[in-house]
Amino acid sequence: MAKLSFVGLDGTEKSYRLQTHRPFTVGRDPGNDIILRDPKVSRHHAEIIFERGFFVVHDLSSANGTYINGKRVRVAPLTHSSKVRMGNTFGRFSEELPTENDGAAAAEPFEQPLPIPGTGPIPVASPTPLAQLDAGPTALHDRFTLSTQPHEQIAPEELKKKAE
Repeated sequence: MAKLSFVGLDGTEKSYRLQTHRPFTVGRDPGNDIILRDPKVSRHHAEIIFERGFFVVHDLSSANGTYINGKRVRVAPLTHSSKVRMGNTFGRFSEELPTENDGAAAAEPFEQPLPIPGTGPIPVASPTPLAQLDAGPTALHDRFTLSTQPHEQIAPEELKKKAE
């Protein structure tokens, strides 16, 4: 279970459970999933998306920036205990392993098991062709690296292109 906790300007702490199947918007506007009542936070400040196995924060061109572990970022992965700052609001990201109670549903068997190669036709309801399941062992897939880029290192020409 992933969780993002923010301490508001009034000192109260609020925690939000992040889900992998949908993005979360963060900002001052009441239409956001996570609402931060801080005048230094933009109305639509950032978005948190689960991509390639990580929660990733995307700054939405906010006026005062998004900071992860003290660095201003445009896009950055969130790792366990990452410190997050938006405006004057501070938060912390945490990923906790599921407990027995959390993982009870995941431990139950599937209603319909995946087909075993060579044992019969692919079920009609299956959205994934069997050939794709046999594409290769996981270890052969390319690995990727997510890195942060401080805002100050962006070339002025690149900023002009993005602004257009």
